[in-house]
Amino acid sequence: MALDIDTRTVNINTIISIAGFLATFVLLGVAWGTTQATIRDLEQWREGHESAHRDLQGTIRTSNAVFDEQINVLRGQLGKLDQLEYRMALIEKGHDAIDTRINRITESYSNQFADFRTQLSSISTQIALTNQTLQRMEAASPAGR
Repeated sequence: MALDIDTRTVNINTIISIAGFLATFVLLGVAWGTTQATIRDLEQWREGHESAHRDLQGTIRTSNAVFDEQINVLRGQLGKLDQLEYRMALIEKGHDAIDTRINRITESYSNQFADFRTQLSSISTQIALTNQTLQRMEAASPAGR
């Protein structure tokens, strides 16, 4: 059986319609392939991106753990600093108390030395008067004795 095609019924419009129909299928195939390739590329990028995010999250967790440890160490040292400030305040109060005591002792000894000077001056005056009295008595007494 041979295909009988009536050339009268086949015209240029039919050929253009069939070519357009075939071109549509070819273009749909090309678009489908391009779309699938793009989807594969996007999925690979997404997987790589998710992997990078997982790595970054691990790095961030590690950094946060290190920072938390450093902060805890600093908090401990700050606690010691507060204790040192308290101890320094106590030492300064102790120094002030010692200073006050030394000033009182110095004042007391100063007063005692002033009393000693007064007493020595009085004794010196009495000795001088006693010497004068002895000299007068010796001058008044007969020389022959």
